[in-house]
Parts: sequence; C-alpha cells; structure tokens
Amino acid sequence: MINIYGKGGHAKVVNSVLWNRHPKQVKFWNDDDYEKDTRGHWVIAIGNNNNRKKIANKLGKDCDYATIVADSASVHDSDIGQGSQILHRAIIQVGTYIGEHCIINTSASIDHDCRLDDFTFIGPNATLCGGVEIGECSFIGAGSVILPYVKIGKNCMIGAGSVVTKDMPDNVTAYGNPAKIK
Repeated sequence: MINIYGKGGHAKVVNSVLWNRHPKQVKFWNDDDYEKDTRGHWVIAIGNNNNRKKIANKLGKDCDYATIVADSASVHDSDIGQGSQILHRAIIQVGTYIGEHCIINTSASIDHDCRLDDFTFIGPNATLCGGVEIGECSFIGAGSVILPYVKIGKNCMIGAGSVVTKDMPDNVTAYGNPAKIK
C-alpha cells in the first residue's frame, strides 16, 4: 500500500507516477481523515515546503517514506533522500545530493554536483547548473535558472523565470533577470 498525504494537484501528479507500478494500491489522506496509523509506504504530496515539513514531523521518523522516481526521469549516480519525489522528465546528473522530502518537478534539470537540502522544491523546467547548493525549505520557481556554484540559503523563494547569478542569504525572496532581493 502506498499512502499519499495530500489530495490536491501535486498528489494527482504523484499518483500518475505510481499508477503503472501500483494500480489501485494507493490511498489518499489529509488532515481531515488521517489516522495515527503509519503502516505502508508514505509520500507527502504537498507542494508547500513548510507544510510538507510539518506533516513529516507529525508522521514521525519511524514512518516508511517512499522515494518516488518517475520512469521518464533520468537519474545518474546521485544520492536521493527518503520521501523525495523526482517527477516526469526530470534530469539529475552525477554527483548530486538530494535531501529528504524534496520535490523535483516536471522537466527540471539539475546538473552535476548540486546539493539540495531537505524539503526543497524545484519548479517545472527549472535549471540548476553544476555545483549549485539550495538550503532547506527553499523554493525555486518554474523556469528559473541558477548559475554554476551559486548558493541559495534556507527558506528562500526564487520567483518563476528568474536568473540567479550570485549567492542568496537565508530567508529572502528574489526574482528577475538578474534576480534581486525584494
């Protein structure tokens, strides 16, 4: 049994990844119907990083979190943490570390030797060039480009379509080309 915590759009995408492997063996949960029963494999299909983290804390460390990699994704000699989700047509290159409960969205491209800390979100069609580091709970918007060896701090939000050319400290929102802190 695969338990998907979430019932929104992202949960539907995760279910589409699982459907070929586990048809009719998926159960959806949310706060209204969750019971303190953590049997089976769990995926937290919630796009908001902080909410995903709260749910992981509620389910606990002893929960069996499934790591989901779409058949159409391409992952090369990389380390992917439990509960993370690599969606359709995403590319993860060699030497990349992806922490726990991360979401790598549709057609995202993560080049060699990147590091993504726990609970990060990489939007559709985002590109992380080689050696990029993304801090815990940071959000990289759709179509953004992070240039080589740039470091994004914790709890940052990078707006859709941004081009990040320099390091960003913790707890900032940045957008534009080049991205600027707002």
